Amino acid sequence: MKNTSRLSAAAILLLCASTQAAVSATTTTNLAVTATVVDACIVTAPSALVFGDLSATAASNETIPGSIVITCTAAKTGLSVVLGAGANSASGQRRMSDGGANRVPYNIFTDAGRTSSVAVDGTFYTGNVAAATPVTRSVYGQVPAGSYNVGLYTDTVLVTLNY
Repeated sequence: MKNTSRLSAAAILLLCASTQAAVSATTTTNLAVTATVVDACIVTAPSALVFGDLSATAASNETIPGSIVITCTAAKTGLSVVLGAGANSASGQRRMSDGGANRVPYNIFTDAGRTSSVAVDGTFYTGNVAAATPVTRSVYGQVPAGSYNVGLYTDTVLVTLNY
């Protein structure tokens, strides 16, 4: 009987061990996913005003185009874009510099016909933007007739977006 009980106990242990090996377990959890979309706007000037070669005695008959792009994460109303004076302005006139004492004046316009100029620190654009939809506004430049020294002239105009 002792052999039978040992045999029965061994069989039960073997059966329990094989039952535990066949049982699998599953556990779950949740992965939290969050994001915050910041209410912000950006303004860029991807196309510069490049006048190229100028005549020293004739007005620039070319309309030099550039662009300013406004993008906001949320819809905005009543925003404005202001164009600064540039680094070399004087008496309300934007001017490019050759890095020395020489200057070449230029004007900025909102239209290709050059009928609507943008004053120094003047408003270039007012309006609305839809969420995540870029608004591209063209900007135009012209150098007035004058007598200019030979050289490479540059300037940088600060573009300010108010919203």
